[in-house]
Amino acid sequence: MLRSSGMLFDEAHTSLLRRSIRTTNLVLMEMGQEYIPVQKHWRLNERSYGDLVGLNKKEIVKKFGKEQVLRWRRSYDEPPPPMNEDHDHHPKRDPRYRLMLDEIPSSESLKCTKARSKIYWDDVIAPSLRSGKTVLIVGHENNLRSLIMRLEGILPDDIINLNLPRAVPLAYRLDKDLKPLPRMDGKLDEATGMLRGTWLGGDEAVQEILDRDCKQVYDTSIEQNLEKGSDRDKWRMWTELAIGEAEDESFSAHARSHIHRNVNNNAGEKQVECEEKRMV
Repeated sequence: MLRSSGMLFDEAHTSLLRRSIRTTNLVLMEMGQEYIPVQKHWRLNERSYGDLVGLNKKEIVKKFGKEQVLRWRRSYDEPPPPMNEDHDHHPKRDPRYRLMLDEIPSSESLKCTKARSKIYWDDVIAPSLRSGKTVLIVGHENNLRSLIMRLEGILPDDIINLNLPRAVPLAYRLDKDLKPLPRMDGKLDEATGMLRGTWLGGDEAVQEILDRDCKQVYDTSIEQNLEKGSDRDKWRMWTELAIGEAEDESFSAHARSHIHRNVNNNAGEKQVECEEKRMV
């Protein structure tokens, strides 16, 4: 999708999680842009799910109920239970965080995630956008939700309704103040009804993915993987052959890594163009 769009990036930004780094590498390989600078930072990591890290999402729904899990996953200021230091996936067991353990939270709400991503946006991404660069951000659903919440001015009470799909780039055009410009059709996107960005895969395809993902997590009567046999499953098989198998799909955090909603194999990005900044 990105390659056919004709977009070219000046730099890329991603997290310290392997799934996101792999996605970035694959995107740049497909676009023939392996030469651009790539910056990695923990402030772009997925939010920490605390003590839920490593647990199967559907089993968590069965144990705590759909409404509680929905609040943990999508609300603004309700974090999951904190991670204990003896947890199998505590950041102290991961060498990439050995020099920053004091900064890594034991659990996060979207509010916490927004606070840390704001620092990276203000210090690193915004200056690049203002200088006229086209910027690619490959992230994770909740971290991207925190950035989009700020860009779109979405209220805390409304953010619970915003879900992002895997593998579909979201493109924004930004003005000189880094505020979203209207879509070409002058409407909000049909998939979420909340965004001025453009889904490169089309609103209808995004809606289908969001409906499927909702059933996959919250419908406890569904046991099979609804993505199996899909085009994305074929893509996953190809990437595993090319770069190795990714980690499993459980609640993610700083020390976990599965192919999540990174705005994934085509990435969540931000793009800028002179007076008009574009964000994908």
